[in-house]
Amino acid sequence: MFLTALALAVILCGSDQVAFTPPPEAEIAAIKERLTPIQQLSFATGYEYCGYLGHDAQKRIQFTDMQRGKNDSCTPIVTDAALHLVASLHTHGAYDRDVPAEFPTVRDMRSDASEGVNGYIGTPGGRLWYIDSKAMVAVQLCGLGCLPQDPAFHAGDDGEIQRSYTLQELMQLEAQDL
Repeated sequence: MFLTALALAVILCGSDQVAFTPPPEAEIAAIKERLTPIQQLSFATGYEYCGYLGHDAQKRIQFTDMQRGKNDSCTPIVTDAALHLVASLHTHGAYDRDVPAEFPTVRDMRSDASEGVNGYIGTPGGRLWYIDSKAMVAVQLCGLGCLPQDPAFHAGDDGEIQRSYTLQELMQLEAQDL
């Protein structure tokens, strides 16, 4: 189930986040539809897959081709210079109990911010995350099983997953895993 914009605002209301902008519902639906088959491919191959969501000249949602990355990274390619890029999207690959993948990484957030786009991430557990790169916050749009879930996935291996993370919180979380 997707969180509505109002629910997202309520989740972040008590935090110190400023200017968080929830994504449009149509964009979330398009991302979910695009990532659904890519999740399955990601689990089968063990690689991350990535691309971009953008708008064409008529402001219609379009996607770039999805690129195969490595087991822990992916660099999307822009194939249509006329496409106005809005967000990156990528999977976090196949489940690996030794690799925390149920939340965005600091690198995910910083990459989106440096490119001036927001981001969407599908996890092995089937979560869908949204990165608002201006507010520097990641919000879980929907939880376990929202997107296809790796059959090998085991809930709980990444600890308790929050509904949202700031960049500083992700940095602290990653420091714990070192």
